[in-house]
Amino acid sequence: MHIILIDPTGDKDMTPSPYLNDPKVYIDTDTFIDLVSKKTRCLICCEPLDSKVVNREHVLPKWILRKYDLYDKEVSLPHEYHGRRYGRHTIPCCKDCNSMLGRKLEQPVRRLMEGGHSKLLRHLDGDAQRLLFAWLSWIFLKFLIKDGAIPINPDHRVEAVMQDKNTDWATLHHIHCLARSPYTGAHIAPEVLGSIVILAIDDDRYREDFDFVTVHETQTIMIRLGDLAIIANLSDSGRSMDIMHRFVLPTRQERFTILQALEICADMSATTTRIKGKPVYSTRVEQATGRPSIHADLPVYEANPVDPGTRAAIFELVYREHLPHLKIAGSDMSALQAIKENRLTFLEHRMSRAAGEIEE
Repeated sequence: MHIILIDPTGDKDMTPSPYLNDPKVYIDTDTFIDLVSKKTRCLICCEPLDSKVVNREHVLPKWILRKYDLYDKEVSLPHEYHGRRYGRHTIPCCKDCNSMLGRKLEQPVRRLMEGGHSKLLRHLDGDAQRLLFAWLSWIFLKFLIKDGAIPINPDHRVEAVMQDKNTDWATLHHIHCLARSPYTGAHIAPEVLGSIVILAIDDDRYREDFDFVTVHETQTIMIRLGDLAIIANLSDSGRSMDIMHRFVLPTRQERFTILQALEICADMSATTTRIKGKPVYSTRVEQATGRPSIHADLPVYEANPVDPGTRAAIFELVYREHLPHLKIAGSDMSALQAIKENRLTFLEHRMSRAAGEIEE
């Protein structure tokens, strides 16, 4: 859940805010669902598109499309839709917000990431992390909306759309609040930031320098640009990292292959399903200045055991583009069967627990 509260004194006791549904500060869940379902207003400023000059906002930024020559390449979508190219993978956005996002989000993130893995790590302070999470949230949300991963009831009334019990509207609303933070000016508190793993990629077997994965159900995203891979969960407030460090991430390995990075992405996604009790997110507004800030109230940390079926399904989704090319050396077992039995691994420190060596 993401709610709005006003903080007149700095005390923890909050009262409902008069800023509720002032789009320059905050919009509630119902308004967010209305934006997504009707698609007649800008997702950032919430103003009617028919009253604005409208641009096409690329789901992946144009600087990435240019650098990795993606304009004419097909997007691989979870819903098996084929034929759509990255260059035409767009959503409507008003010109003013498109320009604002370019100045406040795309250009600073581009400067952070164009130097590759080593430059990003050198400059990844608190402000850079907030910027990075807002950017990842915006890309994630655009993909969900464009790809139809957010199921919309043909009856566009908010109450009808909300009848879809399989969509976590509260979490998606929170991700929208993060994505809009360059527009609202909301400060993102440290406890809001999700789990993140940044890897150096060194893999001569792949000519492609770009990879992109989202696991919609767990709000997990991975983007690889050259020697840099960023894997993040947008809605767990960093609660997966303890499990990731203890059971997934190798302690001494410095560079990774693409298949290893995908395994870490799949495991982060699976790990988030184990955590009991979701964070409760809120936007607090200073009464004197009207400035919003996003916070998280974290429940006591508890984790469930791994569910093998859930983990296998996530691994199959993450590796689906690679499955036709994967085989287990010295075995007739298919990579898909190994995934279903939770015996697939590419991380060396896990090999002793695998059924056999997996190779491509």
